[in-house]
Parts: sequence; structure tokens; C-alpha cells
Amino acid sequence: MLFNSIPFLILFLFTYLLYWNIDDKYKKYVLAGSSFLFYLYYDVLATVHFFTVIAVNFYFSEKMFNAKQKGEDTGKLLQIILGLNLVNLAFFKYFYFLLDSFFSLTNSQMFKDLSSSVNIILPLAISFYTFQLIAIQVDIHRGRVLEKITFFDYTIFIIFFPQLIAGPIMRTSDFLPRLSKPVITSDSMKNGLFLLIIGLFKKVVIADNVGSLIAPVYMDPDKYHFVSIFIAFLGFATQVYSDFSGYTDMARGLALLLGFEIPENFTGPFYSASFSELWSRWHITLSTWLRDYLYIPLGGNAKGFHMSNVNMFITMVLGGLWHGANLAFILWGAYFGIILWIERIFFSKGYSLVPKNPILLFFKRMFVFVLFSLSAIFFRSGAYGTDSSAIMYKLASDFFGMNKGRGISGRDEVILYIFLALVLNFFQYNPQIVSRWKKYQNFLLPVASLLIFLLLGLFGDGGGDFIYFQF
Repeated sequence: MLFNSIPFLILFLFTYLLYWNIDDKYKKYVLAGSSFLFYLYYDVLATVHFFTVIAVNFYFSEKMFNAKQKGEDTGKLLQIILGLNLVNLAFFKYFYFLLDSFFSLTNSQMFKDLSSSVNIILPLAISFYTFQLIAIQVDIHRGRVLEKITFFDYTIFIIFFPQLIAGPIMRTSDFLPRLSKPVITSDSMKNGLFLLIIGLFKKVVIADNVGSLIAPVYMDPDKYHFVSIFIAFLGFATQVYSDFSGYTDMARGLALLLGFEIPENFTGPFYSASFSELWSRWHITLSTWLRDYLYIPLGGNAKGFHMSNVNMFITMVLGGLWHGANLAFILWGAYFGIILWIERIFFSKGYSLVPKNPILLFFKRMFVFVLFSLSAIFFRSGAYGTDSSAIMYKLASDFFGMNKGRGISGRDEVILYIFLALVLNFFQYNPQIVSRWKKYQNFLLPVASLLIFLLLGLFGDGGGDFIYFQF
């Protein structure tokens, strides 16, 4: 059930009207029921599996809480539940990848036969809810969650339908304090509606349209020249940003309309002047999760400069693997790990990563954006199964012969969509500019609503699947 679909619109309208017209003590039941229906719409067996995972995790959370109260060590309990969560994730998401890897290493037909004979359906949102569950367990072990959570609240926190499928990855402090007493004001309602509108604009107008225009380049790069392929890289970065940031905007908007404020995932990443800054602005809740629950446990910065870089590189590679079970995503993570390692070396030598000269700053931001866009070679291959080696070969072979092949169809439209994404990044990067328009929101909201309805009519029924739904 997509946010940009009629079934979801019906579900949310029914939920919203019922939710705000009943006593606070019953609101949890409405959230739980709507979230259950939302997931059940996807698959019955997956829903049974999902609630089983939640129940097992709750059992171990209770055991750890009880052990904490008695002053006992919770390390072994934590290891068991982390192991169960990771085995569950690995089975559903990495089963075929592991079998294919074993086949490549051993050439044993047994692995090939097993891979072709077993049909595993990936449960919806398994990567996101697994990370959220792991965060709860680790936070209980670390003493950051001080009060016991009821099973009902625990379940709602995990299945909360506005953010269930593709995040943001929440912590208990982001959600539970408001669960018993959700708050909505005139401002939060207007902010929620604006977020829904801008999210739909990013998804339907930018992401889906630029995606269809650049797809032929990736499917058959030999037909296109260097400039077309380069534009396709920038276009894919635009598509992923608009698609995922658009989803996050809609998730946050829906949450605000239900009285919750969930974390932002994007704060103008395309205006970053370094990759360390970019990863503090792109998929923020995943970046902070990887820092808190992987990089720091690996040793973080505690063991010196060299080991901190090794820990960072491992974190980026595993972050890439989290996105998908194939070599392309591992290379995608390694690509950024290498770039961040190089940046750290320059920074350790006393070089500033952010130029003070505005002209140099402009070109540094362009440089970071282009290098980020080049990662499409790996990310697109992992997400869509396109041949990354073919496009890399074509790009390299045409570097000194830019006129080989043809131009991209709809080039000016692609450039327009890239420009629109950069404008949106500019406003995210400079939220104080947006805040100055707040006094005009009573005028801007109906105008923006009318405009998005016209655009939805022009560009179709609300668009297709979100890219991050497959993760």
C-alpha cells in the first residue's frame, strides 16, 4: 500500500477522522489497527512473521529489563537477541547472495541447486524494522531506556505505519513519550500538510519522471555518448534523493497529522562541501544508527587514526550491504569508505575540507555532488540489476571522444529536474529562509494544494513504488 495510492488515502482519512474524535486512551488502538491493516495489505504470512519477530524481541527486552533491575549483566541476553535478529535478516535478505557466494568459492552444484529450488519472499521493511529492534535492545543494555515498555506500546512503536516501510529509523525517545498523549496544533497540522505536498512533488513530479527519462541510458549505454551518461548519473542521484526524501517528507507529514514528530532524514545533502558533511545530511537516521551501533562498538576513534579509518571503512561497506544482497552495494559502500578515508587524511594534515572563499566553496560543492552522483554506477546496478561494468567501460572509453553515440532523449527535462532538486536542497540546507515564509502559510497552503492536485492529474495517479521499499 503506497502513500501515493488511493487505498492508502482511504486508510489514512478513516484513521485520521476516527483518531481525533475519540478519547486519548483509545487512540493507541486506532494506530495499532491501522498499522496492522497497512502491513496485512502486503501479505498475510509476512504479517504473521512480523508479529512473531516483535513478540520474540519483546520477550528478550523484558528479560533484560528484569536483569537490569536485579543488577545482573545483560550481555549474554543481548548477544542472543542480536544474533536472532541478524539471522532472521540474513535468511530472508541474504540467503541467495550467500548461496551464490559459496557456489563461486567452491563450485559445488549443491549450492546452485538449493538456490534455484527455494523460493523466499522478502518481508516488507525487514531492514528498517530490524535496525529499529536492534536499537531498542542495545539501548536497554546500555541503560538508555530506563522504564519498561508495555507489549502494546512496543508493538505500536515498531509497526507505526507512516514510517514503517522505509523509515526514518526511530529511537524510543522519538516516539514513545507522545504515544499516550499525542499533540496536534494548527501549526503542526499546516506543517504536516506542507510536508505531504512537497513529498508528493518530489516523488511524482521529479523522481518518477527523471527516472523514466534516464532509464534507457542505463539499459543500453553503448548507444549514448559521454555527456548523456554523465547527465544520467546526475539524474539518478536526483531520482534517488527526490524519491527517498519525498517518502520521508510524507512520512513526517502523516506523523505530524497524527500528533507525532519523527526525525528528518535529509537536510540539503547536495550542498555539502565534503563527504563527511554529506553523510551527516543524507539518510541521517541510518548514518547515526551505523555510528552508534556499529562504528562505536567496533572501536570508533578510540584506537588511533589508522584504526578509526578501518572502522569507518568497515561501517560504510556494511552500510552498503544493508541496502542489498549483492556485490554492487558492497562496492557502493566501499566507494564512499575510500573517499571518506582520503578526506580524513587531508584533514589530519591540516587541510580544510570546507573552503572559505565562496567561489572555491561553490566548486567544492559541485565536486562533491558529482562524485556522489558517480556512485550511481554501483547503486543503480544493485537496485535495478543493470550492468555496472558496461556503463563504466563506456564512460571510460568515451572520455576523450565525447561525440560517440547519441544524446539522451528529453535532456532539457532531465536538467530541469536536476535543477529543481538542487533548489529543494538549497531550502533544506537553509531552513531559516523557509521559516521567513511562515507568515504567508495560510495563503501558500491552499495554493500549493491546488497546484499538487493539478500536477497529479498531469503526471498520473501518484507514481510508482518508492526505491527504498525494496530494502
